[in-house]
Amino acid sequence: MIFENIPYLNNLSSYPRAFVIFFGLLILLRLILYIGQKIFIKITSKTKSNLDDVILQKSNKPLNFIALIISLILALQQIVFDASVGNVVFKTLYSLLAISIGYLVFHVADISLMRLWKKISEQTDSNIDDTIGQLVHEVLRITLILIIGVFILNIWGVEIGPFLAGLGIAGLAVALALQPTLSNIFSGISIVLDGTFKVGDVIEVSGMSGEVYQISLRTSRIKSFDNEMIIIPNSVMAGSTVKNFFQPDISIRVNLEFGVEYGVDPEYIKKIVLEEVEQIKIIDKDKEIQVIFLEMADSSLNFKVRFWVDDISKKWPTHQEAITRIYRRLYKEGIGIPYPQKTVWMRDEKNVKSPSPEDKKFSSVKGKYFSDFGHEYSEKEIAKEKKEEEKERKSFLRKFRFGK
Repeated sequence: MIFENIPYLNNLSSYPRAFVIFFGLLILLRLILYIGQKIFIKITSKTKSNLDDVILQKSNKPLNFIALIISLILALQQIVFDASVGNVVFKTLYSLLAISIGYLVFHVADISLMRLWKKISEQTDSNIDDTIGQLVHEVLRITLILIIGVFILNIWGVEIGPFLAGLGIAGLAVALALQPTLSNIFSGISIVLDGTFKVGDVIEVSGMSGEVYQISLRTSRIKSFDNEMIIIPNSVMAGSTVKNFFQPDISIRVNLEFGVEYGVDPEYIKKIVLEEVEQIKIIDKDKEIQVIFLEMADSSLNFKVRFWVDDISKKWPTHQEAITRIYRRLYKEGIGIPYPQKTVWMRDEKNVKSPSPEDKKFSSVKGKYFSDFGHEYSEKEIAKEKKEEEKERKSFLRKFRFGK
């Protein structure tokens, strides 16, 4: 062993020697980490990026835990355990060491890749920055979990070859069982690569609208304008018609319909409505404002106003200002706005008689019947037909009962 050449330790029994080695190694490794961090900070202080500072902060706890596990492993080697007990103890410690190293590698790689991807996205003005970053994070995490799992199985003496062969057979069954989940995962990847939408876009899908909050491997989360979180499976998103208000850009047209009473000149309506809309400050004046005469409806002349705003966030405020201005101007001009009406007529029951089948005007068809094809039947013909039907019915029952 590496501690056999230390005379002081050879004079101690196994448990005191393990105790001294554990704390001595732990202090030494912590001291090395401390000095290394100081040197690392001094070197990285000259850089403009704070990536190194973040990596150092995230790796501090895992490194200290790794130092603890290494010290414990080397210290326990000084103690003679029962074969079965020692086997379990050291395999457990080596498994913890593998998990700690995997945890450290994951955080360092994840931080580095995310920072690199963010830098590339800023330079290329890509639309798939935050979203692809989340997918990379998930894929990296799952990959490292699988690798660490294989290492731990190897530590515990599990044969990887037969295990992987069996895993291939079981994987087929699992794949069939997880078909909806896998469909969601591949749909999520296709959504990101296709650029259908990204985090921060405002979209509408299946009648639901809001801001894209997150796109994960399995689901997409949309934050509605009422601060509700809508969670939709990626397979549903990929198979639905999605309206993206941020594509091709964030400008949007505002549409507003209204009706006025008959008797008003349509061109005059266009003139006064155009005057009111042009006074709205936050609309896009570079694009045409349209006032369209739509139709002559049952009780009104219907119009539509269309104008543009340079940002979707301005759509609702301009809509409200426009409809308010139009209403006030129509009221000021004395132009009526039709609304649904019903006229109720109250009749005098004393002077009005309800019709009856016995009235004289219906006497020409009294006692007569007509088939669907217009052939007239008398009452005698109907009675004769019914009599024949009854005779056939009795004959059928007689044959059914006596077999004749």
